Amino acid sequence: MEFGEPVSWLLDWREVAVFDANAEALGAKVSTLMGAAGKALARKAAAMVPKGEILILCGPGNNGGDGFAAAIQLAEMDGQVRVIASHDSQKGAAAASFRKSCKDAGVEIEIWSKKSKFGSPKLLVDCLLGVGLEDAPRGVIREVIEWVKPNNPPLILACDIPSGLGSDIFLAADETLTFHAEKQGMESQDVGEVTIAPLPFPARTTDCGPGDALRYPSLDPNAHKGQRGKLLIIGGGPYHGAPILSGRAAARSGCDLIHVAMPRFAVSQATWPDHLISKQISDENIIGERGTEDLIKIISEQSFDAVLIGPGLGRKQETMDATRELLEKLAELEIPAVIDADAIYALDNGKWPKNLLGVATPHARELRMWLWDTKPEDVLSEEGVSGESRVIVRTGPVDQLTGLDGRYCECSGGHPRMATGGTGDLLAGMIAGLLAQGMKPWPAARLACAVMREAGIQTALEFGPGLLATDVPPHIARVLAKWSADSRV
Repeated sequence: MEFGEPVSWLLDWREVAVFDANAEALGAKVSTLMGAAGKALARKAAAMVPKGEILILCGPGNNGGDGFAAAIQLAEMDGQVRVIASHDSQKGAAAASFRKSCKDAGVEIEIWSKKSKFGSPKLLVDCLLGVGLEDAPRGVIREVIEWVKPNNPPLILACDIPSGLGSDIFLAADETLTFHAEKQGMESQDVGEVTIAPLPFPARTTDCGPGDALRYPSLDPNAHKGQRGKLLIIGGGPYHGAPILSGRAAARSGCDLIHVAMPRFAVSQATWPDHLISKQISDENIIGERGTEDLIKIISEQSFDAVLIGPGLGRKQETMDATRELLEKLAELEIPAVIDADAIYALDNGKWPKNLLGVATPHARELRMWLWDTKPEDVLSEEGVSGESRVIVRTGPVDQLTGLDGRYCECSGGHPRMATGGTGDLLAGMIAGLLAQGMKPWPAARLACAVMREAGIQTALEFGPGLLATDVPPHIARVLAKWSADSRV
């Protein structure tokens, strides 16, 4: 198994779990990754302190497992190592296995108590907390951190991130050994010198996959109608079926309230599922000036969480003018948007709409028409805009996703029968549905692309060469249900 190339952007902490889950789905074992992390950590610790005691503090999770794996390596290197564990057991099977092996190797493991002696270590290795905790440390972990600080260890090496990073209980490090890529927050806190250690990820681990379901918003048992998002889809005119397909996919993504706005003739011709809400505008056949006024009023007054514009829209000049005006309004109101299909033809050559957050989904020809020789990453850049807030998805046999700050990944696989009319409308609808539920553009685009590929496979197993785009939405829900259930275990 080859070591994966580190990504070039600052990872959101939740992306770490995504990559771990993708690696497992591709055949990697947690124990293999943990062993590699422990070996890199041991080498770093030994380089910092060739002689003298090394004290490793191990928490109950996988970060603690890395610490036990490092202790085994240090013992084999004849190093003087001592381990203090915050708890009497580990949460995961791999971490528990390394803890047992550490004890079997003769390494002293003490369970922390308020009576524990700090001693005089030359180096403290912080393996208390990894990237899984978003709040400040609490309970025993908080007590251990507060116990460490008055002892003023001469050197601290943090494993992956310093424990409590970003909170008021933060264990500053002299050096940090982080895995695969730097994490968000590390650039602005006292993490010391940062070394990046690659992990033995399978190829394509950092591309879209089932691990992306870890960022799907959890269901709230106390939720009420509308709490899972309110989406507006703007399209139709020449092609009234496309917005309906997008709405079906958005609904199957878990979005609560889906409104579809089309000209009057398109509304009258469409077959409306019960779960889609019709929004008829004044225009008769295509969206123009009167319809734009209607839509701006709707957008301004009805508090949508996201808007999809483009499916079946047509390319008449008045429609393109209306699209540009609507995108400006969405940017002004800070409503994330998905720009799909005909709406892409309304974009200025080589430019992303100013201040707009969201996702554009061009296929290869649309991308060339829009960007010409400009690179997607250059189009997305704008002063004051960073992170996961803009994405271009070039759809095709392999989807290519480009985001801000160096973000890039691909999505492959699926079934060849998905190269049929309407599947692009489904993808755009699903991305928009995820945005409406509160996901940021980058994770929403990743998850939607991955789910669509797997849903295509499952639909093809049922319908074979007769697969239609209308057959796919139920399988979107089934794949999401399976992946999100798997991710919550």
